[in-house]
Amino acid sequence: MANSKVQYTADGSTQSFAVTFPFISRSHVSVEVDGSNATFTWNNDSQITIASPTLSGSEIVLIARSTSQSTRLVDYVDGSNLTETDLDLDSKQAFYMAQESLDELTLLDDAAVATSAHILVGNGTTFTNVAVSGDVTITNGGAVTIANTAVETAMIANDAINGTKIADDAIDSEHYTDGSIDTAHIADLNVTTGKIANDAITGAKIELFDDSYAATNGHILVADGTDFDNVAMSGDVTISNTGVTSIATGVIGNTDINGSAAIDASKIHNGNVSNAEFAYLDGVTSSIQTQLNSISAGAISTVQDDVFAIQDDGDNTKQITFQASGITSGATRTITMPDSNVTLGTPNDNTVSLAKLAGGTDGNLITYDTSGDPAHVATGNSGQILTSNGAGAAPTFQAATGATNGFAIAMAVAL
Repeated sequence: MANSKVQYTADGSTQSFAVTFPFISRSHVSVEVDGSNATFTWNNDSQITIASPTLSGSEIVLIARSTSQSTRLVDYVDGSNLTETDLDLDSKQAFYMAQESLDELTLLDDAAVATSAHILVGNGTTFTNVAVSGDVTITNGGAVTIANTAVETAMIANDAINGTKIADDAIDSEHYTDGSIDTAHIADLNVTTGKIANDAITGAKIELFDDSYAATNGHILVADGTDFDNVAMSGDVTISNTGVTSIATGVIGNTDINGSAAIDASKIHNGNVSNAEFAYLDGVTSSIQTQLNSISAGAISTVQDDVFAIQDDGDNTKQITFQASGITSGATRTITMPDSNVTLGTPNDNTVSLAKLAGGTDGNLITYDTSGDPAHVATGNSGQILTSNGAGAAPTFQAATGATNGFAIAMAVAL
């Protein structure tokens, strides 16, 4: 029976175990679970609880004492008083260390001897001196030898044998399992045309092609997002088996023509209308025919004065334009032609009526100023007569002098 250790087999229901041996300090006690250090706490001086690991059952729990061997717990000094406590502590340290050494010696079989090339093997109670035999042997120098043919398939770990352990050219087809050579075991770029049977590759063997593709006359291969399908070209364009494509009649619409295509006028109808002539249409906002019909019917709507001009039929550089900027905002002014030919700038003879003269003040007379421009003579008073003031000055109405009223009137009429 050991004096410095106690061993238990865990039952999975408890983490607490009794400490059955005495000790000087709790620090001298250790706990192992299946040979590894465990963490624990003291319930009291005779019981501990393992904190880690959690025991599930069948683990071997070893609680052992290891009294300090490197440090003396009592140091005697000359002339000091020897006490029972010091003497007991000193003797306990030596006693416990002796117990611990004897406990270790009990692990060896009493009959064990240092036989050459033998080893100590535990039998559950003690270590017995035995010879190494079977698949492995050992010399007294520690050299271990594996016996010939001793290594069996079950002893070799999966994927443990690599190419360096196989002799060159040692494996032939006899040792291949049928169908065992997969893609991963064929080196890249090593399948040549000579290794492929004639007509052996079908669509099913080519990932990009539909499994059922065939060289149907006039068909093409079109991807559907997964592979290429064997389909006939139809719709706007067809193709022959020589590669000649044809665009169907009437299928090209406005949306099919690129906005920057710049189609030349020669490609429109019979090509008689030039690019420059087409450019004249820029800015047209409604039906041209309707606008032309409106012109011939005399029903032209409003036209801006800066875009309307009349040009000479023989020289288009000679033009007449109109400017309406001087008209009062919101007003409409009308030009009415007389029932006769008119040359603008100089009225025709006998074409200006009194109604066309500007209004004036009652009693005023028309005359001309020194510049030859029309002017008026201010209205005089009753009894005054029109008197000439000589060349360069307009006549004026003045009081009569040295003449009768009748004579003045007669003179005025004469003038």
